[in-house]
Amino acid sequence: MLMPLKKSYRFIPSMKQFKRILYFLIIGLLLTGFGCQSYRPFFKSPFFKKHKSVSVETSTPMNKLERALLLQKQGDYLAAVIAYREVISCSRNRNEIDSAKIGAAECLIGIKKFPAALEILEPLSLDVVTESNMRKLALAGEILLHIGRFKEAEMYLEFAVGSLDLESLFDQVHADVVFELSSWIPAATANLGCAYLKNDKPEYAMMMYQFASCLYRRSGDQVLAERSQRMYDDLALVMRQYAPFKPIPVAKGFVPGRM
Repeated sequence: MLMPLKKSYRFIPSMKQFKRILYFLIIGLLLTGFGCQSYRPFFKSPFFKKHKSVSVETSTPMNKLERALLLQKQGDYLAAVIAYREVISCSRNRNEIDSAKIGAAECLIGIKKFPAALEILEPLSLDVVTESNMRKLALAGEILLHIGRFKEAEMYLEFAVGSLDLESLFDQVHADVVFELSSWIPAATANLGCAYLKNDKPEYAMMMYQFASCLYRRSGDQVLAERSQRMYDDLALVMRQYAPFKPIPVAKGFVPGRM
């Protein structure tokens, strides 16, 4: 006798159970990479990428004085003057302020703003014998030459050049030795020769021009060395014509400043 078949029942999940089954199915697909593929696109997304630590070389931020100097070297004098003025107004370091004043004055000379250049160097002192103060006096003398105040120019330039150890400098220039020469010294010497010439002192001017020629040559500026030497030669020619019985001063035998 055959046994009656049991009535089969189909499992019909509830809505809550259906959501749970669907949730686990989706998680399983994501973790296994959609079937048999080993490639997992979900973990390829930028959100799950491991970012390598990249060492970025950071340079020291350029300070205001360095930025102004860079602008000056690039020939952007107006922007450099603005940057230098910012250093002058904000800095509390006396050396930085003096360097900014010198740089700003050089830029203003470059664009022929001579009164403004003289103003930015002030106050000028003849009592302080430092490198920066001598540079300021030498620049002031150059500016005064441009605006026709020759007596004052001679005073400032004489003080600046006279503060140097001229005997030692003279020996070093004419000896075969290597020495460090500040860039402002040859120009100050040539400008002092110009001031002497403007104030009708040709003998003194000749000595300073020839010494400036030697300084320029030692510093590697052959153009200005030749120009200073030409000034000496022209003055020597004039002195021979107009003072035939007066011995011509020879700069090689004298230390500049020993008048």
